[in-house]
Amino acid sequence: MNVPEDSSLRRIGPFKRLVFGIAILALAIAACVLADRMMGWLYPRFAPESGRKVVEALLNEDGPAEAGFFVSHPYLFYTFRPGLKAFGVKQFNSRGHRGPEIAESPPAGVLRVLCIGGSTTASFPYVRRPEDAWPAQLEKKLETLTGLSVEVINAGLNGANSADLLAHYVFRNRHLGAHIVVMHLGGNDANALFFEDYDPEYTHYTLGWQTGAIAARPHERIWLRSHTVKWLYALWLQRVSLDHQLGRSDITTIDPRDALERVRQTEPEGFERNVDFLLKLIRLDGAQPVIFPFVWAPEPKFRKDPLFGRYFDAFALAFEKNRSVLESLAARHGALWLPLDLKQLDESMFKDWCHMNEDGERVKARHVAEGIRELAIEVMRKRSLAIGDCQSAVGLYQP
Repeated sequence: MNVPEDSSLRRIGPFKRLVFGIAILALAIAACVLADRMMGWLYPRFAPESGRKVVEALLNEDGPAEAGFFVSHPYLFYTFRPGLKAFGVKQFNSRGHRGPEIAESPPAGVLRVLCIGGSTTASFPYVRRPEDAWPAQLEKKLETLTGLSVEVINAGLNGANSADLLAHYVFRNRHLGAHIVVMHLGGNDANALFFEDYDPEYTHYTLGWQTGAIAARPHERIWLRSHTVKWLYALWLQRVSLDHQLGRSDITTIDPRDALERVRQTEPEGFERNVDFLLKLIRLDGAQPVIFPFVWAPEPKFRKDPLFGRYFDAFALAFEKNRSVLESLAARHGALWLPLDLKQLDESMFKDWCHMNEDGERVKARHVAEGIRELAIEVMRKRSLAIGDCQSAVGLYQP
């Protein structure tokens, strides 16, 4: 006699399997979420910095980011992308300067200071807020020290050498009516000495703009919300460097021994030409030049850098050669020579081999403010006298 199976009993097996499957799936999802959160903690600490910069560019929702944060320019070669927002704040004004919008000419009674240099002047993205970069802090410190109204323009540009800074000054920055120009340079020009067949026009390692926009593809930003995916992207794109995007040869392809030998045999003729002409133009524009030479990390910190540490000997010699050129030019043109004593800096202030954190930026700002205090007061005193003389002359000729 056949006993009919109870329908509820027949469903027990598949139901348990379904519950078990759902439980496993839930545990797997929870484990993935937990692992991704752990990756979020590890990512800013251990993922390659160069790769993280590209990921940040891809995550920028304001539009495509050419070469990360740059746009090409027919005369200036490249600029920071005007109006760029990053880390939740607007980083650059319409001129590509790191800071707020400025008038074409300085307001009456305001001392305008122009700061030019590379990434150690722009300080982006090493300090996330524009007001924490040393030029912005210089503005506040100089006002406190002098009692003057001061406006400081941060015209730093990542990767810029003296040729780039010269072009930017000629076509853009000299028209802003700065009273004092602080030149923080001598670092990026070291690269030119690493390559064979040195040309003072830098054509031996600068090929010109050679990249399209680094922009997120459809739905790519959704995937990049995952810290795990960001880590994978940072590993994948870590070799996408600023120099490559701007069409400059990559020094990390050079044997450190070859680089050192080339630096020994080559003098920075192009650097001297460019800075010499910059100083002449600054003087011609009626501004006072200040040379604040490039600052690099102590040797132990520098040698630990994963990309450039093995080039320390070549870099150190190149920096010293450039520094010697700057000191000589400062004397020739009567520019204020303002080297920073490295004893004022702690190794912990350096985020890498040359870029600083907020504490280091404060030291730089204080050093420059104290160094140009008397110059700033004298500049404004002479301007006040000149304005007074003009007003008196106008009064004499009134009917």
